[in-house]
Amino acid sequence: MGYGTPHQEVPQPMTTADRTITEVTARFIIDTNYADLPDALRKEAQRCILDGLAVMLAGTTEDCTKIIHQYITDLGVSGSSRVPGTSASYPAEFAALASGVSGHAHDFDDTQIASAPNRVYGLLTHPTVPALSAALAVGQETGASGKDLMTAFCIGLEVECKLNEAINPRHYEQGFHSTGTFGVFAGAAVSAKLLGLNLDTTRMALSIAASKSAGIRCNFGTMTKPYHSGAAAQNGVVAARLASMGYEADPSGLDGPWGYFAVAGGGVDEEYVRGKLGNPWALLDPGVSVKPYPCGSLLHPTMDALRELVIENDVAPENIEDVRLGTASNVINALRYAAPENALQAKFSIQFMLGVLALRRKAGIAEFRDAVVSSPDVQAMMQRVKPYLDPEIEAQGFERIRSRVEVVLKDGSTLTREASVSRGTPERPMTPDELAEKFIDCATGVISPEAITKTIETVRNVESLASVSELLDALG
Repeated sequence: MGYGTPHQEVPQPMTTADRTITEVTARFIIDTNYADLPDALRKEAQRCILDGLAVMLAGTTEDCTKIIHQYITDLGVSGSSRVPGTSASYPAEFAALASGVSGHAHDFDDTQIASAPNRVYGLLTHPTVPALSAALAVGQETGASGKDLMTAFCIGLEVECKLNEAINPRHYEQGFHSTGTFGVFAGAAVSAKLLGLNLDTTRMALSIAASKSAGIRCNFGTMTKPYHSGAAAQNGVVAARLASMGYEADPSGLDGPWGYFAVAGGGVDEEYVRGKLGNPWALLDPGVSVKPYPCGSLLHPTMDALRELVIENDVAPENIEDVRLGTASNVINALRYAAPENALQAKFSIQFMLGVLALRRKAGIAEFRDAVVSSPDVQAMMQRVKPYLDPEIEAQGFERIRSRVEVVLKDGSTLTREASVSRGTPERPMTPDELAEKFIDCATGVISPEAITKTIETVRNVESLASVSELLDALG
């Protein structure tokens, strides 16, 4: 497989007869129905929906989410799409925006795993929240059933993941945030399916979405990172709505020298899409990873390893001399805040994530607070965390997130563990009970205990719902 490069000639519009990636994707969206979804896929999608709702609920109390709600309120708009965990009802595009921001506010949402070793992080995007935000919002407006929701969600996730795989890896390496840039295609695909668009209007929706794709990595550690997810969901809804009304775009906006793949990434490997949409489903192979911690995924294997070392050996914080982390450049470069000033920056700080684990033996939502980041004991422990580039690990490549963590004790002894897989990955999946525990942790204080129990049960039976609104009713 190889990535095509832009041509120098002035491009001509592609004809409707061309079997472009845009058309192949649009045909998959309109041709795929509930009966085409394997049992294993629907089971995995249920897990993603529960996890997606969990992180949406957790994010409702964050400042970035509150500002978004205030922004929408100030616009004076009203609609029928409720936002999970709130009393707000907005037009679908704004409900998708609010849910998408809330769902990524803690950086606790799932991650797409790359199927090829040429991806610099082995991970590609946070797929569920943009797709689910659009599906819940549009599904309420259209009166969709649980089966409709499941179908649209699976389609949106598949389109998002496969298109993301297809673009030249340079896209992410040069600074694009793929949750924003490819989440918009999830939103467009979901909305196109729920709105019942035909082939031509679905192509238009994808092409409009291509012009609304956005997100840059310099905004990691700020409120704008979760905005990427919300804007992706919102813009996907808008793209499909406009297309349904006859709004036009180049019918092959993903393709050609001036199309999305060439402009945003410098090329596309079409073999990731042609014949591959739903074959296999990305949710099943290579799968997605459910996050055990509300922070950057790149340190999760290391965090699990450190947590195990500290608990298994009953290491008291005062007995720790240093915590040394040997890893590859992809981890060190991405987790760039050596001295984080707030909780948002701490989500991308090796020093904080390992430091707080060494102190508290946990790193949940309660730990990622400004007050915890600035606390004297955490600040002191952060000074003892010493990451370094390990040449041996670097030479092994980036298809796994490899690391070696060493806890140097004051008595001179050293505890060491290597890591490459974290809890929540397809290799170490969370059990149903563990996933329910995460939901409970995220939802506590946002919805009632009764609503928590009812929502977990409703998601497990989501395909039997006569209306998506029943799922929102369960949330209280």
